[in-house]
Amino acid sequence: MSDNQHIKKKQRAEINKFKLDFYKEHGIDLYIISSLQGDHVCSLEKYKTLTLECISDSYPKLNKYNFETKSRERDFVQYIQAMSFLAFNDGYSKTAIGIAINRNHATVINSCKIVSDAIETQNPEFIKVLNKLQKKIDNYVGTISKDFKGKNDSKSMSDSIWDEARRIINS
Repeated sequence: MSDNQHIKKKQRAEINKFKLDFYKEHGIDLYIISSLQGDHVCSLEKYKTLTLECISDSYPKLNKYNFETKSRERDFVQYIQAMSFLAFNDGYSKTAIGIAINRNHATVINSCKIVSDAIETQNPEFIKVLNKLQKKIDNYVGTISKDFKGKNDSKSMSDSIWDEARRIINS
């Protein structure tokens, strides 16, 4: 591991520790935008949580299911496949997704292909699942501008108001 990678790993650990300590003390989740985290919409853990929420909202009988569950129940599997597809399109590797959902990368490859095919053929059942999950993710994330850095413009907006006031006073 290079020195730069070691530093980034240490910084990530410090940020995560700070977020956890803050949550324990104040009960508030912190979301920190950092170049260390990459360009992902949300973490794989959050993808998993939101997916399980969607499953339980849509199919209360599947409440007991989680990512440890090995099931061929279509309703459950479609959400896992949709989550894998969305996470992959968010930039996560198929291996990382597979590890997160306790499957191997070949399962994720297959999931992405199935979802792509369902989109291409406009499978209404699958598109409904994909839209529900995407909506849940969008509600969680909100709208984040791609250019959130902005400009460093220290000129006060009130300068023109003061100039006008000075002109009136001096007249």
